[in-house]
Amino acid sequence: MKRFLLVLLAIAVGHPVFAQLSAGAGYLKTHVSAERGSGSGEGFYAGLSYRIPLTGTFSLLPGLYFTRTEETAGEFILGDIVWDGGFSIEKALVVPLRLQWDIDLASDIRTFLYAGPSFQYGLQCSSPSGLSNVPARDLYDGDNGFAHKRWNVLAGAGGGLSFPSKSTQRFFIMTGCDYGFLNLFVDSYTKSNRFLWKAGIGIEF
Repeated sequence: MKRFLLVLLAIAVGHPVFAQLSAGAGYLKTHVSAERGSGSGEGFYAGLSYRIPLTGTFSLLPGLYFTRTEETAGEFILGDIVWDGGFSIEKALVVPLRLQWDIDLASDIRTFLYAGPSFQYGLQCSSPSGLSNVPARDLYDGDNGFAHKRWNVLAGAGGGLSFPSKSTQRFFIMTGCDYGFLNLFVDSYTKSNRFLWKAGIGIEF
């Protein structure tokens, strides 16, 4: 991991003039699919990315984003146990590493396509009790025997458009999706994966 970070740093230092910092935020729609059960929710994301040019049209974009989602799960059948998934709120940090391809259009408008993995670390995942004197249930601690995993690895792809605003700034709109490969539960009673769709806006400095 240290060697990988050093390689990224060396590439960034080698392109000090052309590398760009960008900030973005947007809407998230989630869907959890399981062998026997499903859930859905929505939320938002916000964070920063750093564009590292590789060639004239390709760039590497590592980033760091914060996400917050609220999900409502239906009835899950885990082994011989029927579990009411209920309502949950999750906050997480996401580190995407994307390869982006920029295509010039008319009047300095560009379209772009991207693909790459993201690595998610859960900060908090709780299920509110609905009572003021009863604390929310921490879903990472294995309460009721069904602990949620903090880590996930996702594969994503998407695209968008960017527009000039000033000589050194560009606005962009984008949409994309991510699919989580890891089972959401620590105990593998059933296979459960999360799919995310997102749409957002941002600015490159």
